Amino acid sequence: MIRFQRVLVVVAAACGAMASAVAGQADLTAEHVDRISRAVVRVVALEGGEAVSSGSGTIVEATGLIYTNRHVVEGAEDYGIEILEDANELPVPRYRARLVGYSMDVDFAVLQIDRDDRGQPVVPGDLRLPSLQGESTESRRGDDVFVFGYPGIGEGYLAFTEGTVTTIRNGTMDGRRLPVWYQTDAQIAPGNSGGLAVNARGEMVGIPTAVRTEERTGGRLGGILALNAVRTALSVGLETDVARISSATATPVIEGGELDFRQDPTFGSAALAASFTPDPQTVEMVSGGEVSAGYLGGACTGFAAMAPDFRVNWSGSSAELRIFFAADDGGDTTLLVNLPDGSWVCNDDADGTLDPMVVLSSPPEGQYDVWVGSFEAGAFVPGTLHVTELDLDPMVVGPAELDYSAAPHFGEIRLAAGFMPDPRVFEIVGGGSVDASYLPGECIGYAAQAPDVRVQWTGSTDLLRIFFTAESGADASLLVNLPDGSWSCNDDANGLDPEVTLSNPTEGQYDIWVGSYVQGEFISGDLGVSELGSGRDGTTLAGSERAPVRGS
Repeated sequence: MIRFQRVLVVVAAACGAMASAVAGQADLTAEHVDRISRAVVRVVALEGGEAVSSGSGTIVEATGLIYTNRHVVEGAEDYGIEILEDANELPVPRYRARLVGYSMDVDFAVLQIDRDDRGQPVVPGDLRLPSLQGESTESRRGDDVFVFGYPGIGEGYLAFTEGTVTTIRNGTMDGRRLPVWYQTDAQIAPGNSGGLAVNARGEMVGIPTAVRTEERTGGRLGGILALNAVRTALSVGLETDVARISSATATPVIEGGELDFRQDPTFGSAALAASFTPDPQTVEMVSGGEVSAGYLGGACTGFAAMAPDFRVNWSGSSAELRIFFAADDGGDTTLLVNLPDGSWVCNDDADGTLDPMVVLSSPPEGQYDVWVGSFEAGAFVPGTLHVTELDLDPMVVGPAELDYSAAPHFGEIRLAAGFMPDPRVFEIVGGGSVDASYLPGECIGYAAQAPDVRVQWTGSTDLLRIFFTAESGADASLLVNLPDGSWSCNDDANGLDPEVTLSNPTEGQYDIWVGSYVQGEFISGDLGVSELGSGRDGTTLAGSERAPVRGS
């Protein structure tokens, strides 16, 4: 264990070159974006000299000190560092780096450039690399946030996206309560991990971090490890023993506290009287939070926000009032309802689904505070809360059909005949709440409502293969919507792994879903697109020696 105190001095230098250049600006200009981009590097994890994965990092000192995510460096023995020399070109391999240390509590690691790309030693003090030193711990909901990184879907180019801070999650680190996790609507895709998130002044606010429970959220909300957590991890001290990295905490430290019905509800409130219209009353929200609800006892479980998610002020007389949550694309959620008399009614899984429902017979008048929890700590599941007097349940109101007009969860890519590298491989998580059996032919399984990946295809080729390889050997299905609106599906082509083969594919848009054969199951794996001949998966194919580098 080391105490990396020297890094902490950097945060005091709020007038660092890049931060001062954009201080006072209401927004980032193109010039500022280009200047900040040069501090963001592509990190290529190496094992035996071969690339095994890639991610992003940020140079925080001109001597080559790099902040990144722990999962970007995990499972590798060395690290290639690619530097952006032209904002409109691919980054260039220039250096190698060693692992300085990593946090056992949050997804954070530090690298130090110590060699050139040929393996020859360099003196860090002589490097004078572009770096980002300005930092801010004062983010609020609604603040603009700008994300820099090298997502796998970006074909190796630096990507810049923007959005807002939608949620701030507090946690306990080193005995203190502090913001440790930001949710944002800015696009964060695999490969962005370890990159840079800045505010409108160009100050670092955190590290884009792939949501650990992406199978629960469908990748729809990005997560940023807050600078508060980074600074605390540095002050506590970084672990240096690589043998312990697999036992480090996998999710942000957000547990603690109790549910507090005195706070204002996060997603609003409604005054409802018996026979209210419209029925059901619905509100879109995201589950999860820092409080472990197990202290309530009984059927109360899961992790929820401290403040209520929704509040119902009820009046009148009714035989029954139902409150339930329907996740957009699956995910295990819980429901916690505080009744007017102060007692609790809770539920985890209703009617054989992962969605919860509370049924109140002859509900008394008064205030009902509602929390939607996530069964796992660190999971944030988007969906819709329903309040109704009707005979409805999560299965009835769940998404009924796949929607090719929705934005794909794991990105969109343009491919032309003869594309390289071939195969093109994407790390995704399949599964969802839509039963695909309503489609014709071999279409089966449960998939997310929005596509997982979208391919815009041009050119002429004899064969285009789309295939999925599950990491765990789970039973997956493949659903492809073709440019003419028809469907091509497969269940088991290579064992339990599915594959769709298209002869002479027409130009246009191909929307791709990976489903799970078992309802409620979410399957991690690789989705591949290739013009090459048949093979088991997207990492080793007959006739191809190229092993694609996938984003972390």
